[in-house]
Amino acid sequence: MKKVLLTFGLAALVIATGSASAEVKMSVAGLQVVDDGYKVEGEKGSAELRAFNWHRGTRVALLFKSEGKSIVKLDEKGSKLSVFGDGEGTDFMKAKSRFSSKPYRFERSDASSDGKALLTTVETEGVPKRGAASIVMEGEASILMASKSELKKSKKVALKKGSKFVVGEHRFEILSVKKPDWGDDALQIKLQSKVSHEDFKSIKFYDGEGKENESNQNGSSAMGMFGKKTYTVTFSLKRKVKNLTMGLDTWTDLEVVKVPFSLKVGAGL
Repeated sequence: MKKVLLTFGLAALVIATGSASAEVKMSVAGLQVVDDGYKVEGEKGSAELRAFNWHRGTRVALLFKSEGKSIVKLDEKGSKLSVFGDGEGTDFMKAKSRFSSKPYRFERSDASSDGKALLTTVETEGVPKRGAASIVMEGEASILMASKSELKKSKKVALKKGSKFVVGEHRFEILSVKKPDWGDDALQIKLQSKVSHEDFKSIKFYDGEGKENESNQNGSSAMGMFGKKTYTVTFSLKRKVKNLTMGLDTWTDLEVVKVPFSLKVGAGL
């Protein structure tokens, strides 16, 4: 396994991942540093004036691209840093966080719809010292990748609140059925589950005769703590129907690809 070194600017190099089927390229896609803002003396709460309307900290956006298997998602818990600082003595690994027990976190990770790219942001509340020329970071990203999938379907259910689509071990409960708040689609359904829709290659719907009812995913959320989450996702359907079948296009060859990296990035974009 070989590390990739990224130097000043936002350059990209190919790295070896330890998997012959999954070559990955990585680049730095963005850098943001926000210092303390201005607060009127005596007022409670956060700073009144803040750069970019954001809280103090340093954020580095990392872009991963696949030349082989599809990128499913980032395993944020399995992704780790060993070095994070300004290269001049300021160690972000010692920074205190208001939101995590770790001094850094991988956030806002999102894979592209074609499975060829993933963007994540590494964030800390530490900031470089005045005049520092670069940010340094070493670590390992843990990425779930796959190339094969199998479509599995639920039984037909009545399209109403409380109905449940059951596909294997996965259950999706219908929370609501209504006319979409916007757009020309016929119906909007909101589903709740213990599994994220992002874990599947795709989710499809079929009418009572087995014909696909074209859909669009137009909203999602997640709530929970201590590793237990409840997910909701909303789909709009092109045609109004009374009964519906769900199809889960499920990955069958998921693998965890470890992507080690070492980077040094300056302000040049």
